[in-house]
Amino acid sequence: MLIEMLAAMAVVSGGAGPAVQDGQRAAPRGSYRESCSGEYVNRGRLYADCRTSRGQVRETSIDLSRCASYEIVNREGLLVCGPNRGDYESRPGGGNGGGNGRPGGGWGGGRGGSATVYRDAEFRGAAFRFEDEVANLSSTGFNDAISSMELRGAWEVCTDAYFRGQCVTLDGDMRNLRNSGLNDRISSMRPIRRGGRR
Repeated sequence: MLIEMLAAMAVVSGGAGPAVQDGQRAAPRGSYRESCSGEYVNRGRLYADCRTSRGQVRETSIDLSRCASYEIVNREGLLVCGPNRGDYESRPGGGNGGGNGRPGGGWGGGRGGSATVYRDAEFRGAAFRFEDEVANLSSTGFNDAISSMELRGAWEVCTDAYFRGQCVTLDGDMRNLRNSGLNDRISSMRPIRRGGRR
């Protein structure tokens, strides 16, 4: 029985058991990661921004309970596992403009901007690049673990998940977050589109 349970877990995560960080399961592995970004899991749903064959980005999600026996793939900007299709979270092209039901949604539209985060000051240590909002960094391994950032465009960073707690807008590289009071405290972040939040 135990072996069967472990095998099922391996299928969901593409060969490795699901990682759990801060009480939340990390996004499972799968071929969708080759053409999707910003993936995270919230309340049993996988959220990601996935590219179509024409380079268009769609915000999409899928119920992970329906994917226990299938690999998760990106099919023209939509998360799919076996016969189960996910849902689109916004209109084509991203930039949902507010309140679409996706946790932390309402900004989107990070196209053209990026944030590369580093575990250590002076752009050193482990690094990861984001091109869209991340409502909960616990699914990335960088929750409360960022000490410097290279930014292209303005970004809002918050000390709590889902853009809560202390939120600050940063516009430009941050070589050392210690003096900002944000060192190892950032839990969510999102790009600011031109013209403001909405």
